[in-house]
Amino acid sequence: MRMVTVAILFFLTYITDMITIYIVRHGETDYNKESRYLGRADISLNSTGREQATELRRTIKNLHIDTVISSPLKRAVETAKIILPDNEIATDYHFIERSTGVYEGLTKKEASIKYPDFYKKNITRIFNEAPPKGETIHRVQERVFEGLDRIKNDYYDKNIIIITHAFIAKIVNKYFNPQLTDEDFFDFVLPNAQVQKYTIN
Repeated sequence: MRMVTVAILFFLTYITDMITIYIVRHGETDYNKESRYLGRADISLNSTGREQATELRRTIKNLHIDTVISSPLKRAVETAKIILPDNEIATDYHFIERSTGVYEGLTKKEASIKYPDFYKKNITRIFNEAPPKGETIHRVQERVFEGLDRIKNDYYDKNIIIITHAFIAKIVNKYFNPQLTDEDFFDFVLPNAQVQKYTIN
């Protein structure tokens, strides 16, 4: 009987000693609607984005969230304030969107005309290159992985929600699925105002 009790206690300890991370992409902005490179452009949600965030608030209302972390960009903070209005929000630069440098604010067509050489080589999908003044995928991965490692060390047995961006969501998905091919990495898309759940044991 004692052995069974010990086994049950061990099992209960095992299943509770984990971190749950919910990754949320911010709601829609006008740049999303117009299919423009957004990057570090610090613009607000549009009306659709605010409606999306309000709907997401209803979706996650029963989740127990211990800590709210947001990218410092307006669109992420605004989303965080709508979906969790009663929680304190900590901004964290580790989860800011990838800088796409000179591409920011441009449509793909505009980028192809203004920077034809960079566009032809599909520079935003090369891991160790980036548009001028932009951030390489390797550099983004370093900072996002660093942020997730810090959460793993500092938020033992907590439920964390991180409000972030489309490209950062790809990097987070790679962190939890390191076997992903490059094709699978780029194919993963978290839609605006949607949530993805991960756990760390």
